[in-house]
Amino acid sequence: MIDEKRVVHKVFIHAGHASGPASLFRIKRTRDTPEPAAILNSTFRQSMKKLRDTMYRGLRNLTLCLAVLSGLLVVDCRMTSAGDPILISHRGLLRHAPENTLPNFAACLELGIGFELDIRTTKDGQLVVIHDDNVERTTNGPSRSIRDMTLEEVKQLDAGRWFDPVFAGVRVPTLEETLSLVKNRKRGPTIVALNVKQLNPDGEAKLVTLVKKYGLLDESFAFDQNVEISRRLKKLNPKFRIGQNVNRKSLDARLREDFLDVFLLTFAPTREEVDRLHKHGKQVLYNYAGPGEARRSQAVWSQVREAGIDGMLTDYPLDCRALWRTSND
Repeated sequence: MIDEKRVVHKVFIHAGHASGPASLFRIKRTRDTPEPAAILNSTFRQSMKKLRDTMYRGLRNLTLCLAVLSGLLVVDCRMTSAGDPILISHRGLLRHAPENTLPNFAACLELGIGFELDIRTTKDGQLVVIHDDNVERTTNGPSRSIRDMTLEEVKQLDAGRWFDPVFAGVRVPTLEETLSLVKNRKRGPTIVALNVKQLNPDGEAKLVTLVKKYGLLDESFAFDQNVEISRRLKKLNPKFRIGQNVNRKSLDARLREDFLDVFLLTFAPTREEVDRLHKHGKQVLYNYAGPGEARRSQAVWSQVREAGIDGMLTDYPLDCRALWRTSND
C-alpha cells in the first residue's frame, strides 16, 4: 500500500520545504579551486537556477502525486469543469498532511482547491492558524492555551511530527503567512473560509486589514463568530464578507435580515433553493465537513452539484473531485 503522507512529504522536500535545497549551496574547496570572490557570482547564479528548477518540478510533482493517490490522472492544470462548485478542504487536506499548515494549504492551492482554516490569537495579539485552543493535540507542545503563549513561543512548536515524522519541522503559521501564500499561489478562483475561533477587537481589525491587503475580500469570508463580532467586522469594511451556518428552517429569516454574504447551508439544497439565494446576491455553499461514511455520500455530492451550489466544505475533496470528473467524461 502506498504511504500517502510519505509520498507527499518527499515532494515537499524536492520543492524546497525541508532541507533538500541546502545542499545546492555547498561548495567543496580543493587546492585548485579559485578564490571564492572569483566564483561567487557564477556559482550563485547556477545554484539559484537549479533551485528554481527543482522547486518547479517539485510543485508539479506534488499536484500529480496527490492526484494519483486520489484516483485522478491529471496531466494539465484543468482540475474540474469550469461549472463545478469550488471544493473547500476542511482544515486543508487533513487526511494527507498536517491540518492548518502551510504545506497543506500549498497542496490545496496547487490542486485548485479552496480551504477552511481556524484563527486564534496569541498572548501578544498575533493571529495564528490553529484549530484547538490547547496546542497539545497538533504540536509537540505541552497542555497549554495558545492565548497564554507569545508568537515567538508558538513558532518554536513542531506542528507536523504528530501527523507523521516525515513532516517534522512544520510550524504553526500566522494568518498573514497563510493569506500571502494564497495570493501568490492560487490558480484561478478560490474560496478561503475563515473560521473565527478567538479574536479580540484589535484582532478583528487586523483580520479585516490582512484580507484587504492580500486582495482576498471577494474570495474569503469569516464565519462561526457571534453576531456582535460579525457586525464589527462589517463596520470596519463593508466589503468584508460574512458567512454563517444556516439550516433549512432559518433560511427565510436569514434572507429577510439581508446581512449575510455567504450562506453556509447545513442541508443539501434543491435547485430552487439555490436559485432563490442567488437571486438575492448570496454565495451558496454546502457544509458537508466531517469524517465518516455519512459525510462522503456520492449521491449527496452529485445532488448538490446538480443544485448549482457555489462550493462545498468537505473532508474528502479529492474523492469528490474524482466523482465529478468521471461524471464530466
